[in-house]
Amino acid sequence: MKKNSLKLITLLMIIALALVSCGAPGEKTKAVDVNYGKTAHDIKVLTQTLPDEMTDIEARRYLSKIQKILLPARNGGKKNDLTIIPVNVSKVEPTNIVEKVQYLGDIEGDPSVVLYLKLTDNILDISVENGDYVHKGDVLGHINDAIVRTSKNQAEAGYYSAKSQVANINVEYERMKILFDQKAISKSQWDQIVTQRDVAEFGLKQAAAALEMANTQLAYATITAPISGYVSNLVYEPGDMASPQKPFASIHQIKTVKIAVNVTENDLGNIKTGQRCEISVNAYPNEVFLGKLVNISPVIDPMTRTAKIEIEANNADLRLKPGMFARVAIVINERNNVLTV
Repeated sequence: MKKNSLKLITLLMIIALALVSCGAPGEKTKAVDVNYGKTAHDIKVLTQTLPDEMTDIEARRYLSKIQKILLPARNGGKKNDLTIIPVNVSKVEPTNIVEKVQYLGDIEGDPSVVLYLKLTDNILDISVENGDYVHKGDVLGHINDAIVRTSKNQAEAGYYSAKSQVANINVEYERMKILFDQKAISKSQWDQIVTQRDVAEFGLKQAAAALEMANTQLAYATITAPISGYVSNLVYEPGDMASPQKPFASIHQIKTVKIAVNVTENDLGNIKTGQRCEISVNAYPNEVFLGKLVNISPVIDPMTRTAKIEIEANNADLRLKPGMFARVAIVINERNNVLTV
């Protein structure tokens, strides 16, 4: 057996016996004075006399001598005087500590509009499809306007008739005024012509209002986009009967999107407008989109004890879609360059 191997075995025996000498927890041992310096010196001397090569029998004799030298230290040392305490050392480094609250919500366009039809008649044509981008005022389709056009013509005729009546009564009014000033007619005759003029003017206003309403109804026959954005939820087909209760389509402006979430009363004290928000969606599991808290409801819902807040996010690349399920982390506290272990 080689000398280096025996030295290693000797070292392991010393460590093992030193640990054993500490005693078990709660064990009472009798303290005996031990000269640890002499013990270490004896082991050193014995080790220096080792030959480079030896037989197994010689090695066993050597280890037996080491055991005898260590025996007093094992049996009589003071408790805990050979205790080895492990210590872990970690490097202190600056880091950022961020405190967040988590909520769930749905992505919406900013703004989003649900378009309802205001006439009840069959749809003649539709010029857009789901996913098309439209500008404000673009024509999306037409509704049959035969009935409202007839109503418009009637209202127009009534307006011009009332206007003619007002013109005629004004001529009569001026003539009767001259006669009344000359006291050529009675007071009752004058009052009568004044009343007729007032009635004619009111009739003209009523006819003008009816014509305006008819023009508005006729305009409803042309379906136009109220805002610029992307068309979705279009369910009508040409020939379908339009209904004011059934939405025609939705239009979303998605270059900027918003997320509305309900914040609990406990977290509301830590929520402030302008706070940074981190948005994640299932479609992009390894990405975080940044947003900003822009609005906090001043009222708490007494049924849920929550307040509605709105988070706005830039969506110039159009990857966030209205209707997506989103997880939102609101950063309520952040400390930079804090020393941590």
